[in-house]
Formats: sequence, structure tokens, C-alpha cells
Amino acid sequence: MRLMIPLVLMSLAACAPQGETGNAATAAANAAMPVVQPGMRGDEPADSASATAARDLVEHYFAMIDKRDYAGAYRLWGNGGKDAGGTAQEFAESFAIYSKYEPQAGTASEIHARDGMQYVLVTAKAHVENKKTRKTADREGAVMLRRSTNPDDPVVEKRDWRIWGVDLRVRS
Repeated sequence: MRLMIPLVLMSLAACAPQGETGNAATAAANAAMPVVQPGMRGDEPADSASATAARDLVEHYFAMIDKRDYAGAYRLWGNGGKDAGGTAQEFAESFAIYSKYEPQAGTASEIHARDGMQYVLVTAKAHVENKKTRKTADREGAVMLRRSTNPDDPVVEKRDWRIWGVDLRVRS
């Protein structure tokens, strides 16, 4: 997706009539940028307080999993936990295959605001051991979080960071 925007902008610039200044390309670039309304959240750097808060939530999530508080960890997912892809019981059962699950939060990415939501990725790792086979694996990936750009969103759950995806894959 990131590649598409520069390609579109370059295509637009290439289509500009000869002798025209870069104003058409500049206008197209500005049109592609999200407009942040006063009082709303927008893009933020990776070292912002918001990115730190997202990373803290991932650390809290992993601490709950470490304590086997799967119900608490499930509640940190968006849509009342439904973004986890199943019920709270199914979520808890997904960890039953491990005799060891040692997750670790990494760093947060820049925050991007699109379509009324802010998005951030937090890198993560997990060292796991299968209960039956005793095979271990190191997994790496990201925890994806989102929240409303409106800090006063009428849906209380959308005001704070919520997990909407975890993608930890076996390291090759």
C-alpha cells in the first residue's frame, strides 16, 4: 500500500502538461494526506506518548498471558474481544498446546491515522514450547493496535488502544 501512493503521485506528475509547474503534483500529494480536524488525533512519531501507551498495552497483554489470565488478555482485543477471532474460551484454549509461552514486546512504529482510526504496530517475539512434542520455536512479528482519532468517541472502547491482530510467526 505504501508503494501505491508514491506510484500514483509519480503518475500524476508525469501526466501534467509540459511547462506546468509542480503545482498539480503538489496538489495531488496534499490531497492524499489525511486532514486532521482540531481536537482529533492524527499521525504521530514512534517516540510519542501515544506510541509508548500502545507498547505498554502490549506488555500488559503479554503479562496477562504469562499469568494465564486469558480472560483479561481477551478483553484487550477490540470489539469486546471479538477481534481475537473467537470466544474468550477459544482464545484461552489456543494457548493450551504450549507448556511454555514467553512473549516479549519490542518497539512501536509510527502511528498513522486513516478513516477515523489511528493504527500502530508493536514488534514482538515469543519463545514457545509445544506441550506434546517438547519442540521449541522462536516466533517474531507484530501486535497491531488501533483506536479512534476522536478522543471523545461515543463508543468508550474505541477511545483507547485495542488489539486487532497478532501475527507472530516461526522465525526461519
